Amino acid sequence: MDILLVSSSESIKFQTQKVIAGAKRLNILSFEEVKDKEILPYDIIIIGFDDCRVITKEFKTILDVNCRSTCPILALLENGSILDQFEVLALGALDSLILPITDELYSQKLSQMYKWEWYYRRNKDSQ
Repeated sequence: MDILLVSSSESIKFQTQKVIAGAKRLNILSFEEVKDKEILPYDIIIIGFDDCRVITKEFKTILDVNCRSTCPILALLENGSILDQFEVLALGALDSLILPITDELYSQKLSQMYKWEWYYRRNKDSQ
């Protein structure tokens, strides 16, 4: 399983690397680097929004990534609110989590996200 993490937060990067733990391939890009990629061929994309991006509501990256990928997107929101969760879902994320979270919950959520990967590929291929 190939996972892309888009984040500038060291804590999100560290926790994701710990949860993935070699069982899956993890690629990490910054918000600036992901803008330069034309195609994002991953099974799951995780976008980690740190406190600054949550406060300023910089969630448009979800729209940008959704147009160039065929996979589910998980939004991680540091100290986000329920309203922030609704906003990222409205922009195209399949699911979201408000950080901090336990490693066990994060791992379970990634497993759930992977179960939707087939659906995204099928629907994008038929368009």
